[in-house]
Amino acid sequence: MAKKLILPKLWHLRLQRELGHIRFLCHRDLHRLNYFVVYDSSVLQCRSKSYGHRATFWLLPGVDNIQLKSQSMNFVFLQEFQVEVLTLSVHFGVALKNMGYETWLHTFQYDRSRAEQLNEVATRVSYYPRHRSVIRQFSHIPYIVSSRHCSKLLDNLLSDNAPILFEGLHCCAFLSDKRLKDRIKLVRMHNIEHEYYKELSRKTSGWKKLYYELEAVKLAKYEKILLHADAILAISESDRCYFSSRYPQIPVSLLPAFHAYAEVAPAGPKENYILYHGNLSVEENIEAAEYLLRQVTPLTQGTSWIFAGKNPPETLVRLVKRTPGAQLIANPSEEQMNQLIEKAAANLLVTFQPTGLKLKLLNALFHGGHCIVNSKMLFGTGLDKACLIADTPQAMARAVETALNEPFDQAKRTERIQLLKAYDNEKNIHILSDLLEEKLR
Repeated sequence: MAKKLILPKLWHLRLQRELGHIRFLCHRDLHRLNYFVVYDSSVLQCRSKSYGHRATFWLLPGVDNIQLKSQSMNFVFLQEFQVEVLTLSVHFGVALKNMGYETWLHTFQYDRSRAEQLNEVATRVSYYPRHRSVIRQFSHIPYIVSSRHCSKLLDNLLSDNAPILFEGLHCCAFLSDKRLKDRIKLVRMHNIEHEYYKELSRKTSGWKKLYYELEAVKLAKYEKILLHADAILAISESDRCYFSSRYPQIPVSLLPAFHAYAEVAPAGPKENYILYHGNLSVEENIEAAEYLLRQVTPLTQGTSWIFAGKNPPETLVRLVKRTPGAQLIANPSEEQMNQLIEKAAANLLVTFQPTGLKLKLLNALFHGGHCIVNSKMLFGTGLDKACLIADTPQAMARAVETALNEPFDQAKRTERIQLLKAYDNEKNIHILSDLLEEKLR
C-alpha cells in the first residue's frame, strides 16, 4: 500500500535535485530497491503492480516537473564513419539505447552517404568533414588524428557536460584539451594502432610504405595522450594487458565488440566447400586470400574453395581463376554472405595482425560450422577452444580434411555457446554502465 509523503517545499526542491542525479537507474536495478518515491498516481499504479510485493511506495504530490527516466543523460560518442565501425556503432548504439542512454553521436563523413540507421539508435547525430589535405601529413600529429581536427566538433562537445566516449585513438584530437578537463572522458581502443600501422607498412612498398612507417612512429608517440583519459576500454584481453602495463595510472577495462548475432546457428549438414570471407579491398584481407590461394589450396587437391567479399582487386580475380577448385564471389549481398558462412564445411580465416578483434571471426562462430584460424586471429579473444588452430599451410590442409570428414554436431555447438557468452551484448554494456557510475560518483 502506498504511503503519502508530505514534505516542505524546500525538501521538494532538494529531492528534485537528488532525483536528477539518479543516472543509472534501470529496470533491472529496481528489483533491488525496498522504497520508491513516486510523483504521479499513474506511475504509482504501474510500479506497484511490478514491485508491490516487496516494496514500500511514497507518493510525493505537487512535484510535477520531475522526470524519471531509466538513465537520463546525454552520451557523446566519437566515432569513425566506416563500414566495419559503422556496423559496430549501430549494435553498440542499440545496447546503449536499451540501457536507457541518450546518445549524441559525432561521426566523420567522407565519400559516403549518411547512414540513416544511426538515427534509430542515437538521439542526435552530427556529421563532420575529414580534412585530407596533404599538408596535414607533415604534422608531428598522426595524420589519422590531424585530419579529424574540427573546431565545430569541439564547440558541440563544449555545449553540454555529458561524458565523452572517444571511439579509437584517431578520434582523440581533443582528449587533452584543457576546456574538457572536468569532463568524464573514456577511450575505447580497437587496436594497438602503431603496431597495426607497422604491420601495414610491411605489406606495401613505395610512398605508401613510407606513409605507414611514419604514421606508426607518430602513433607510438601520440599514444601518450591516453594519460588524459579517465579510463581505457580495450576490445581484447591481449590489448587490455598492453594498455594496463603501458599506462598503470589509468584504469583499463575489457569491453568486447558489440555485434548483431543473437544465437549460434543450429548444428546440421554442411556443403563440401571451404570459405574465406572479408572485405577484399583491404590489404590485410587481400594478403590473407593470396596466402591461402598460393600456400594452402595446392595442398588440398579436390577441395572446393570459395573466396567472397566486396571489391576484390583485379590481381586477386586473376589468381582465383588460375587456382583449380577455387571460385570468387564478388560483392555478395548480406543475405548471400550469411548463407555462404552457414553452409560452408569450414570458414578458414587468417590474419597477420595480432591486435584487436576481427568481427568476421564472431560472424563465422555464430553463423557457421567448423572455424579454422591461425593463432594471431585468436590472440586475446579467449575463443581458442571454439576453433581449429593451424599456423602453417600443412596444418591448415590437415584442418581442412578434419572439417570435411567430421560433422559439426550438437556437442560442438553447445561448447561454442558457452565460449561465446563472453561476447553477450547485454552483459557487456553493463561494464560501461558500471564504469560510468563509478566515475560520476
